[in-house]
Order: sequence, then C-alpha cells, then structure tokens
Amino acid sequence: MGRVHDNLTTFYGDAILEKIRLGDKRFQQIFSSTITRCGGWDWPRPDYVCYDSTLNAKYALEFKPPFQTKREYLTGLGQSISYLQEYQYSGLILPYLADDGFKIANFVNDTLSSPEFKEVCTSLFAYDLSTKTIDILRPIDSQRKSAPKTTPNEIKTFWCWWRDLSHFEVYDLLNLSFMYTDEVGDIYSDHIFPEFYKRMINKQTKQWDGTPRNKNFTSNSEAAEKQNSKIPLVQLDLWSSSEGRLTNKGFKLLEIGKKYGANSEAFKHSLAYLILTTGKHLDLINIIEKFQKVTTVPQKSSDYAHDLEVFLDNNGFIGKRKPGGIKTGAKNSYLRDEMKLWNKFGLLLTKNTTQYFFPGIGYQFNWEQITNILRDSMDSYI
Repeated sequence: MGRVHDNLTTFYGDAILEKIRLGDKRFQQIFSSTITRCGGWDWPRPDYVCYDSTLNAKYALEFKPPFQTKREYLTGLGQSISYLQEYQYSGLILPYLADDGFKIANFVNDTLSSPEFKEVCTSLFAYDLSTKTIDILRPIDSQRKSAPKTTPNEIKTFWCWWRDLSHFEVYDLLNLSFMYTDEVGDIYSDHIFPEFYKRMINKQTKQWDGTPRNKNFTSNSEAAEKQNSKIPLVQLDLWSSSEGRLTNKGFKLLEIGKKYGANSEAFKHSLAYLILTTGKHLDLINIIEKFQKVTTVPQKSSDYAHDLEVFLDNNGFIGKRKPGGIKTGAKNSYLRDEMKLWNKFGLLLTKNTTQYFFPGIGYQFNWEQITNILRDSMDSYI
C-alpha cells in the first residue's frame, strides 16, 4: 500500500496543482497561478505541500488511498485540520466510497458544512480511481484571518536535499545519535555534530568509495557541514529536527547497518529506498523522464540543466529563482548533486566510468535497479 499511496498522492496532488495554476475557477479557490509544489518536512508531515508566493501561504494536502475503512478516512479529516497548526491552509483528498460502499466523501463534506466548521480553512476533494478523475466538494472561499507566518527560507524543494554526505557518514551519524540518546537537550548540536566534525577534519570519516574524507576545511566549513549533515536525515525522517534523536525509521536503518555493515547492499539499498520514497526523489525522476519525452534534449549538460529548470518552473515544481535564473548561484542549477547521488546507488546508466549525461538523450535511469530497491524496501533486511 505504501507505493500505491505515494503514486496516487503524486497523481492527484499534481492534478490539483495544475488546475489551480491553469486558473480552473472551481479548483483555484483563493489561490493564485503562482502556486508551486514545495517541501513539508516538519511534523506533522503532510502528503503534498504547495506554496503560493502571492499569498505567502502554504497549502498542506492529506491523501487517503482507496478501499480503506470509514475510520481511516475520518482520521484523515483530523490530520488535515491539524495541519492548520503549522500551515495556513489544508486540504483532504478522499475517494467517493469507503471499502464497504459507504459514501464517505459526502459524509465528510456534510461534516465540514456544519456551522462549527464554517471558518475552518480546509478544502475537500473526492476522486474516482476507475476514471482517474477528481472533483472539489468543499473549496476554501476566504483568506484565513489569523494563521502561522511563512518566511522565504522555509520554502524547500519537494524532494530531499542532499550534498556530499556518503552512506558511511549516514551510518556514523545514526550511530552517534544512538550513543548519545541518554543525554538531555539538543544532542545534535551538543554532541553528535562536534564529534562527527572532529572526525571529518581528522580524515576519520569515509567518502562513497571508502577512502578517507579529504577536503580543505575553512573557517566557514563547520556551519556548512552542520547543515549538510543534519538536513537529509531530518527530511528522510531518520531523526528529529529539534535534537537529532533517532526515529523508528532511524533505529531500523541503524539496525540494518549494525547487522550487515554500512557498505553492505542491505544498508545502501535501504538508504536508497528512503531517498526514493520518503525523500520523494522517485517523483523527481519521473518528472525528468517526462521532461525528456516532451522536449528536444540539448547536446550540452549545462544547456540541459537550464532547460530542465525552465520546465520545473513552468510546471510549478520549484519556486521562482532570482533574476538571471541558473546563473545566480554558486552552482548552475536547482539540481546540484542529485544526479551524483543517484549514480552512487546505480540508479543511472553511464556512458563510461565518469559520465552519465548522454548528449541529445539526457539521463537514462536504471529501472531494473530502481525496481529492485523499491521491491526490497527496508523491511526485507530486518
């Protein structure tokens, strides 16, 4: 059910996003055509999140898969309302019918139509799996009077952010979190990262190929490495954002590393599985596949990066860049190290030992490897 849930979430979330951006009068509600998909990595964690730059507001969507009980769908109602603690607006996506044929979408709509819920800024959508259609039953028709504030630095990409952290280093960080679990307070800032950074600068951590991490550290390196080491593990739900304490997923991944080793196929496949699913990199890969089917792929990778970014921007999958587009940053694209990461796990076919961009073709994904990783999941190794 996990992969079915994720696939349908993306399908119907993208459909809602597209209808809003195209100005569909019923779906648009209070939102503008500037709305884009973004990340929602903190708890509570919605299934699909959008950001409207005109309203400076985030819209959190909860999706419930078909053939579930009435209880499950009422749980979804509670979840979508709870999102209003952290997000300005929320929405719930349900099938028309529960597993016993009960008209659950109409029931939830009647509930939200009662006077007590009049000012609750939660919309309701109903879908028909057989026809792959979706309708809006309850729109948000007025802006929220009092809501949490959104700051620009909160708007993240919908896929997990990653830099050069290796699988060996992920294991080290998980292990350090376990070692300091009995300490109070922010164990990441007080214990985990100071020890991890000391190991890094002393060349005691390993790169992807197993050789010591060997780089020139400057006065600015510590702050950068602190973020580089923390963010991916938070976004993969491996530890808490506030203190760096292991979650259930974190304990499970660490257990796999303890059993089989950090460089084992079991550990690497489990980490890749989380990156593809929880980290939503599979969604990004599918978008890139679509881009390569509908465009003429350039011969140069730099031109490809520009065209892909325009495609992502035009379809609402990234936020607006500064004037000048991809020329404004230290790197030349929104996608900085994602392809490098995928190559480490064998998710890309390669031209030779160092090149995986094919002129005029783009990136070719190793779907056999991706399928194997998705089939195995983490539970296969526990």
